[in-house]
Formats: sequence, C-alpha cells, structure tokens
Amino acid sequence: IADARFETRDDQTYSIRIEARTSGIARVLSDNRVEIYESHGTIQNGRLVPQKYAKTRRTDSKKSIKIYTFDHETKTVWRETIEKDEWDRVKNDYYATEDILTLFFNFRHYLQSRQNRSFQAIGGNKKDGRIDVVFPGSEETAQMKRKLQTHKGEFVKVILNDRIFSSARGELLINLGADDLCERAILEDVLLFGDVVGTRVR
Repeated sequence: IADARFETRDDQTYSIRIEARTSGIARVLSDNRVEIYESHGTIQNGRLVPQKYAKTRRTDSKKSIKIYTFDHETKTVWRETIEKDEWDRVKNDYYATEDILTLFFNFRHYLQSRQNRSFQAIGGNKKDGRIDVVFPGSEETAQMKRKLQTHKGEFVKVILNDRIFSSARGELLINLGADDLCERAILEDVLLFGDVVGTRVR
C-alpha cells in the first residue's frame, strides 16, 4: 500500500512524500516493512528543483535514514546516514540536479522527444545515480498494455538501477495519464512476491 502526496505553496515551493508499506502476508514475510521517500525544494520555471531528499526504511527490527542536501551553486550533494545510534555526513559520490521524485514530476518536460535516454538523479543507482528511460517498440508496448490492463495514455519503462522495495533492479512499467502522471505501474521482480502492481485511485 502506498500513499503519495504532492503539495505546492504559492507555486514557489513544493513538498512530495511517498510512504509505501507491506500488508497482508507480505507484511508478515517482510517484518512489517515501511519505506518513506520525501523531497522538498523550490519551483523554477515550472520545474521542481530539490533542496532536500530523504529516504527512510524501517522494519520491526531495524531502521535507517538517508538525507541528501543539495548545494546547486557548488554542484555538491551532502549525504547524511542515520542508523541505530550512528550518524555520518559525507559528500555524495556524484552531483545531480534532481532526485527520483522530482524527476518523476518533471518527466513531462522530457516526453516530447520520445527517445531512450539515461538520467542522473539522487536515489537512482548508488554509484552514479543512473536511471534509464525506455520508450518501448510496438511489440513491447502491446505486452505492457496487457500487463497494465489499459490501452490509454503513454507507456514507458523506467529502470532505477537500485533495489527499490527489494526488486532486482527497480524496473518499472509505467502508464501515464493525460496529466502526464502515473495511472498504473508495475514494479517487476520483487523478492518473494514477483511483480507488484499499483493503480492511482484518486
């Protein structure tokens, strides 16, 4: 179950928060797992520019928090790690102008070319932040339509190159609606559970 909230204030600042948690048998098998992703920043020329991105993962037995702070002037991102009673702050291995949440909401600006490309975002691949966006061909699009159970909207595959919610590499099949936001999505190859399907309800 995931709850996602996007809020703006005077079209100058934004706040995004996504909380995903297991339920049913998955809750038992994953030790009551919860993942929270947050992004806060400003809105410039219609695009979201992050100032802080945070990722929290917790179960009944452990909890870890990572907070990324952006310094766009010096092209630096600082990473804080909080786990148990330990705290560490270091310069991140790479700089990116976006995190995975702002990239998702800024994606409408990249749709027009419909060309496969790689992005760099905090929250993507741990080494370099790489996220791959693939516009499927006609045959793969037909397969995605069957899997996502819809024929409307735009279809893209996004590979986060990170183990989001214990998936092999964070491979998402996404159906975008008329507002360029996700209507349906499938996170493939999640450990123990196979494919996880999400549908926007409101």
